[in-house]
Amino acid sequence: MTDSHRRGVTRGYVRGLISAVVIVAFSIMLAAWSFIALATDGGPVSTPGISYGATVLPVLSCLVLLTGVLWSQSILLLRGRRSLSLTHLLLASIGGYLIWCLLGMAVGLSLHDTWLSPYSLSLAIALALAVLIAWSLLLRRVYTDRPAPQWPWEKRGEQEGPDWANTANDPWLRDDDDGRGSDPDGSDGSDGSDGSGGPEGSGGSDEGGPFRGDRS
Repeated sequence: MTDSHRRGVTRGYVRGLISAVVIVAFSIMLAAWSFIALATDGGPVSTPGISYGATVLPVLSCLVLLTGVLWSQSILLLRGRRSLSLTHLLLASIGGYLIWCLLGMAVGLSLHDTWLSPYSLSLAIALALAVLIAWSLLLRRVYTDRPAPQWPWEKRGEQEGPDWANTANDPWLRDDDDGRGSDPDGSDGSDGSDGSGGPEGSGGSDEGGPFRGDRS
């Protein structure tokens, strides 16, 4: 697929993708921390007198950094750069590592819990993986003709909706209906329009911005 025929995406799509990837990054971090805790028989905080609540601010700050990095990378990709941005990858991973260590020391964590901690390293790796995941998913959506991924039990070409959809067993289909379907209130769904949608229903131009619908 060439740049001139690439599929457009809306701001809402990109925001939803970023939100999902941030959640995935947090989940990867928690999974890694769980394995480290089982292997070392300890936790991310071993400094005497400091509770696990001290990790909230550093972790949230890292997720905020990741959100900004993913948004910037998405804009760059939508403007035509298909290759992975190493700048964004390093900014998320190294930046997250520095945020954890600096804020951790600010709240009283020891050197072992910050700069020398395997938890900080796993956090940096989780952020880097999130950047890679977001880039690959958006690249696939915009610059390829591949359909959306499906679960293994889904089959291509199946009709959407429940089993009775588009059959004679449709509960919303009246006996005197001609097959077009009707609303429960009896209306046939027609409003007298010709389907053009008028000025308000017309799609926006793809020119003027990286998102679908942006106008110059």
